[in-house]
Amino acid sequence: MKKALTLLLIVLCIVPLFAQAVTEAKSENDDLRIISLAPNVTEIIYALGAGDQLVGRTDYCNYPEQALAVTSIGTLWEPNLETILSLDADIAIASSIVDPSFIESINKAGITAYQFYEEESLEGTYALIMNVAVAIGREDKGIEMVDSIQGRIDAVKDKTSAIPADQRKSAVYIISYGDWGDYAATGETYLDDVIEAAGGINAAAEGSHWSISKELLLDKDPDVVLLGTYSYSNPEEDIKGFSSLAPYSQLTASKTGNVYTINGDAAERQGVRTADTVEAIARILYPELF
Repeated sequence: MKKALTLLLIVLCIVPLFAQAVTEAKSENDDLRIISLAPNVTEIIYALGAGDQLVGRTDYCNYPEQALAVTSIGTLWEPNLETILSLDADIAIASSIVDPSFIESINKAGITAYQFYEEESLEGTYALIMNVAVAIGREDKGIEMVDSIQGRIDAVKDKTSAIPADQRKSAVYIISYGDWGDYAATGETYLDDVIEAAGGINAAAEGSHWSISKELLLDKDPDVVLLGTYSYSNPEEDIKGFSSLAPYSQLTASKTGNVYTINGDAAERQGVRTADTVEAIARILYPELF
């Protein structure tokens, strides 16, 4: 609890956007009409128990399943202002992807709009959850949620802490490969923190901006390759496709059957399913501990 309370104090004090959310939405209001402009924000809103107050979401907000019944306001990159204004919302919450000028347009139209630029780290994930919680007046539930996520991640760290540094497995989380370009969770992304929390070493840490060269990947030759899988994916085909395609077929992980799939939506969205991802990766890296 102390960690979450400290985080809340930081949220309230150091970032003006966050402070604005606090002053305008201090208490829980079951009549608050909310629009989410990001999938991870949508997940947080539902986890905080305010899903029935959500009146708008993006095309990509597909979790939890009941979010699909909520009116879509368009894509992350091209939300529809006319649709947003038709929903009679009180607030709108966005992450960093939305153009700040669009947030300004929403505010000018009379809807209180917040845009949270979370740090690419586990701490940034906790801060995002707390800022959404504060914005919709559910601080107590936000604190409980952050405590729970931290507790689960700490439990994983406890189990892997005894593994010597030279025996820790290396892993890479692949976003895309082949004709789609080589992209992975690099060192400045929050998934670098996630892999480390799972007891692993990020083999793509030396890449940047989610980009990794084939040469670097082959040089690092990770013990484990993780592929994001989605509702439209076929995990078995994804593993087969990666493992058999040159030059990825040269990787030790491809040759030894250590290419795995994990839930891509949960992994790539900073938010309430971050602990799920840490646990999933840890089970793959060190099955004997879990």
